Amino acid sequence: MTKRFFLNILAFAVGVLSPVFAAEPLPVRIGYATALHGQVGKTLAKTDIAAKHGLDARLTFFQYGPPQIEGLVSKTLDVSITSLVPTASYLEKQPGAVKVIAELGQSIHGVLVQGESEYKSLADLKGRTIGVPFGSDSHADLLIALKAAGLKAGVDVKLQNLAPSEQGAVFQQKLVDAVLARPPLLQRLQREHGARLIQQWPHHLWVIARSDFLQANPGVEAKLKAALKDALVYVNEHLEETSAWYAEDLRQKPEAVSAVAKLNPLFVLKDPSSASIEPSAELRAFADRRAEELVEVGLNKNRVTFFP
Repeated sequence: MTKRFFLNILAFAVGVLSPVFAAEPLPVRIGYATALHGQVGKTLAKTDIAAKHGLDARLTFFQYGPPQIEGLVSKTLDVSITSLVPTASYLEKQPGAVKVIAELGQSIHGVLVQGESEYKSLADLKGRTIGVPFGSDSHADLLIALKAAGLKAGVDVKLQNLAPSEQGAVFQQKLVDAVLARPPLLQRLQREHGARLIQQWPHHLWVIARSDFLQANPGVEAKLKAALKDALVYVNEHLEETSAWYAEDLRQKPEAVSAVAKLNPLFVLKDPSSASIEPSAELRAFADRRAEELVEVGLNKNRVTFFP
């Protein structure tokens, strides 16, 4: 009877503890950057949203996309909150290595010149220097626009590789004639230093995950999407709070970040709970065109496939 008693106790313990062990959250290493969708990443870092979906979210802040791709390649990151061009650079080297799992709206980026300068268009910058982060969506949009203006990068216009964190000081010291900046730096240079915007583009934002990570963890893609969606809802409902969190990374004033956050249409929804983060037909069409353009301007040698 004593033996049977202990066996019953053991069976009971196993039955009770097994779900506990099974419920251990899955570690997921996520990179996010200075574009507006980084606010979603910061929300995952600051709240228990990921844990509610069985994920142990470990967030790392980056200046822009290419360093995140290095993290994916080295497998120090599992997920990247990024955009099209860094994704393309990875897919060209390793087709199918990552999957686009969510769309997170869009922002802007644009070319700024000194307020007192005579430059009014990209054509006016012939023989001048533009600071831009290489390997970014900004880089691609600039190359495409220069080509349309009849200018050849490196010949007619010099491009200087500047990370977003470097652009402000270099521009203020007039070490370049223009910078291609994104919010909130773009607005700060306009507001505080009289910079003028001569051209801008939409900046499409999305989330990618390593394919091998998704395959090794069945069901994790659905959990990631659910966590991202809940974080998006949280940003909508707590825009001032999440902007203050994100301002810590950007080293900007919270109110400045809050103001530019409203540029992302997914952050100012009337009914955020009904929003979809599935890549839209419009985004897929843009990505298809961009894949061609990246080859045309020489950022990629081969056309990549974003959505197999």
